[in-house]
Amino acid sequence: MMHGILKPKFWSMTMNKVHQQSLKFSSLPLEGVKVVDMTRVLAAPYATMNLSDLGANVIKIERPGSGDETRKWGPPFISPTLSNYFACCNRNKRSVVVDYTSNEGQAIIKKLLAQSDVFVENLKPGTLKKYNLDFSSVKSLNKKLIYASLSGYGQDGPYSSQGAYDVPLSAEGGLMGITGPIDGEPVKVGVALTDICSGLYLYSSILAALYQRSKTGLGQQIDVSMFSTQLSMLVNVASNYLNSGIIAKPLGSSHQSIVPYQAFKTSNGYIVIAANNDNQFWELSEAVGWPWLASNPMFSTNELRVVNRDELLKHLTERFEEETSEYWIDIATHYSFTASPINDVKQAFEHPQAIHADIVKTVHNDVDNVDVKVVGHPVKFNSKDPNQYRAPPVLGQHTVEVLQSIGYSVEEIRSLLKKNVIQSATNLP
Repeated sequence: MMHGILKPKFWSMTMNKVHQQSLKFSSLPLEGVKVVDMTRVLAAPYATMNLSDLGANVIKIERPGSGDETRKWGPPFISPTLSNYFACCNRNKRSVVVDYTSNEGQAIIKKLLAQSDVFVENLKPGTLKKYNLDFSSVKSLNKKLIYASLSGYGQDGPYSSQGAYDVPLSAEGGLMGITGPIDGEPVKVGVALTDICSGLYLYSSILAALYQRSKTGLGQQIDVSMFSTQLSMLVNVASNYLNSGIIAKPLGSSHQSIVPYQAFKTSNGYIVIAANNDNQFWELSEAVGWPWLASNPMFSTNELRVVNRDELLKHLTERFEEETSEYWIDIATHYSFTASPINDVKQAFEHPQAIHADIVKTVHNDVDNVDVKVVGHPVKFNSKDPNQYRAPPVLGQHTVEVLQSIGYSVEEIRSLLKKNVIQSATNLP
């Protein structure tokens, strides 16, 4: 028997009828998994959104008044109550506003956890212990509960009590130290990559814990550190330091261990050239009309090209500037090396492959009466999109229906509303 399935309003019928009337959801991998999501900003909400894309029933717990602070991160805004930032990582979820600092609010959270499969939180370590909502306080409520925490530095250690955000952690964890132009100022990555990768580690760890629970019947506690995530993201740069003592520095768009693998200026813009092995470099030399490059003893192997990087780039920089970006991109289609345009966001979403993939989805929020465009889930199952997309919720949009689903009466909900323990964007029935 499936553990802890929440029955929201649009599922408030027999499971048999749901199966008959919601066949498009029936094959989602995480259908029936219930997630209590007490997260905010980007990293952890990104993880729970990925769970929801695959069918998990995600209940987003938000604080009274303001909710997740990214609701106010703008402009730009989609509607007076919905920012683009909030929309990017909170689709498919249901918003429930609860003051978990109150005894009655804690009782609501515990009642939800007793019926749930996963609890995800990204508050500062120690915060939930003050309200008896830490792992040790709630594990007795539900032996199957997977309790997943994400924080800047982990649940213990000398920095565990410090709050953290993406850019400071990317700086402290080494990423900003290798990003930017040669001998230039430090530069952050264009999106919150430390947040995103931390969210993906959290997401995959929850999936692994669900799989292990299917064998043991027991939940567990998960601790994801953004700082540790950032260190893991250094990959080959980390290996170069740990094994060879090489401390990487910013190289612009070029690569420490592959040459040429970077952006080049053309007569009308920029392209990225990637010749990852010796055969591709031979073909690149032929394509630029200089076959002697590949036979030159200074450039005949990748190791030599890395050692003699500056000399090789002088030749290639000169040659690429003689023709247009379109010329080089067309030439590359006849060879194994690649030449790629450097697209802006508009061009990226107008890319023929993006259109073919049908990656952009439009969903409608009934409360605000507004359409919202979102980037769909990038993974397909049996060559099909997961196909479960609902609009990012208005603050407190689902408070009433969720509380009713776990046994609260209309009178009890009305009392909680009067006490400001909960907040709802919809009226009581």
